[in-house]
Amino acid sequence: MSKLEPAIIAAQIADYAKHDTEQKAVGDVNSTARGSGARYNAGKTPIELIPLRVIAEHRIAYDGHSPETDTLLALARFQEGGTAADLLDAITLIFPEWKECAAVFDYGRKKYAEWNWAKGMNWSIPIACAARHLIFGLMAGEDVDPESGLPHRGHFLCNIVMLLTFIRTYPEGDDRPSKWLGAQGLEKPL
Repeated sequence: MSKLEPAIIAAQIADYAKHDTEQKAVGDVNSTARGSGARYNAGKTPIELIPLRVIAEHRIAYDGHSPETDTLLALARFQEGGTAADLLDAITLIFPEWKECAAVFDYGRKKYAEWNWAKGMNWSIPIACAARHLIFGLMAGEDVDPESGLPHRGHFLCNIVMLLTFIRTYPEGDDRPSKWLGAQGLEKPL
């Protein structure tokens, strides 16, 4: 079996992003309907298709525990069907800076519309966004999001705030793969 060169892998990923015909956007910024919270996802890695526990445990196996890997593990527990307590653990571990969170919500207000996110959306969307800012941002040693110019930590926190809010205000958006990823979904223990 031949080893793929990093340049070939990078080219394949770039080609995927260029030809990505998956959801370019979700929701409708002009709608007032519940569940119509808008997000633009063009070219963003669909990290929600990977069980986050796998990434967290891989990083822990190679690098040991850190606040970032433990935060990812807490997010993974939530992805698997966990509770608000898992999200609160994630906030605590990432050392919240609420000014950064507020700045990102302000950025979102200008990019979409004020309180657009509060209309609700499928939970997998903020889970994926939080994971991207954690994995490809903070865990990769990048502090600032290149698109917004704001801290990845603020983006991460915004998505956790959204999820904590959706638990109470938009439970019908719960599309987590917990049926398949949660331990209760296994017919036989591994």
